Amino acid sequence: MTAAAALAAIASFTASAAGAAEEVKIGFTAALSGDFAAYGENMQRGLELAIGEINAKSDNGGITLAITTADDRGLPSDGVLIAQRFCSDETVDIVMGYSFSSVALAAATIINDCQLPVLASAVTSPDLAGVSPYFRRNVLTDAVQGELAGTYAAKVLGAKRIAALNQQDDYGIGGTDAFVAAAKAAGAEILSREAYVLGTKDFKTQLTSIKAQTPDLLWVGGFYTEAAKIAQQARQIGLDVQILGSDGLLSPKLIELGGASIDGTILYGMFDPSVAKPEVQAFVKAYKDKYGEEPNAWAALAYDAGYTLNEAAKLAAAKNGKVDRVGLNAAFAEIKAVPGVTGPTTFQENGNREGTVVYLQVKDGKFILAPKQLN
Repeated sequence: MTAAAALAAIASFTASAAGAAEEVKIGFTAALSGDFAAYGENMQRGLELAIGEINAKSDNGGITLAITTADDRGLPSDGVLIAQRFCSDETVDIVMGYSFSSVALAAATIINDCQLPVLASAVTSPDLAGVSPYFRRNVLTDAVQGELAGTYAAKVLGAKRIAALNQQDDYGIGGTDAFVAAAKAAGAEILSREAYVLGTKDFKTQLTSIKAQTPDLLWVGGFYTEAAKIAQQARQIGLDVQILGSDGLLSPKLIELGGASIDGTILYGMFDPSVAKPEVQAFVKAYKDKYGEEPNAWAALAYDAGYTLNEAAKLAAAKNGKVDRVGLNAAFAEIKAVPGVTGPTTFQENGNREGTVVYLQVKDGKFILAPKQLN
């Protein structure tokens, strides 16, 4: 079916089935407690905002969205249990959320076996590409983002001497592998690369060694908790160097934990709240009005995921007269360029999203659009 035909089918369904109730139930899972709860909370807020807006529409063809939530605590073992629970609940039509790739990977076989579609918004491991014909994500992979960041560091920021720190897991390793390869290809020298485990509190030995290498850029491939400590301790030992980080740094908690030491740090994400587009500013206002803070990329991605689900649900209902797991999954494969605040959403055959990133910088305690972008 062409995009035009798909839209025509949706319009036909809307006209013929007005008032016919069709509830699509979302099983939302993420880390909603613990050190990294901010990712899950941001996604939950963005998705709930989208659901509220969609359900308030009078012309949505009878489609309504509902949500049931589970805290997977970022643990693969919990991810398996939650996947089993959602699979056995026949009212659940789709799984959304996921803070950690390891949790999504642990659940993949179970969800595939029960033909339960997944639309994830924060899991970036390349290992998830093609893991199941029922798995999709509207965030870019570590390989794509790391490559873009490495090119950005060398060609846009002009870094010639780079030191790299990454957390010792799939997220930190995968993104940093791609970053290092791209930075080298663009002409930069990688002076050193060191790893750390989640929960590390003292980085001074590593940072002292890095300071002696006189880099002009420090890459941090990790999460905001450790990145805040790295920035603070770098400043304490006099390592005044440009820090460039992965999207795991993108949380208000980075600024809260790091304070003035974070100022000047650059990182990437898929959303810029300062963009003047009406749809972006409407989202920012609605989010701030509801939650009292500015949305970040995780909230924006989940918000867009809600609207992408809605388009797939309308198409599935138009074609099949109802929304079920198999029909919804087929609809995801057909929809193209769904508008959103993070850009249009189109899925590749392996479940990855097409797109690019923007670069943000911390200035005076806020995230702003970095003055230099990768065109």
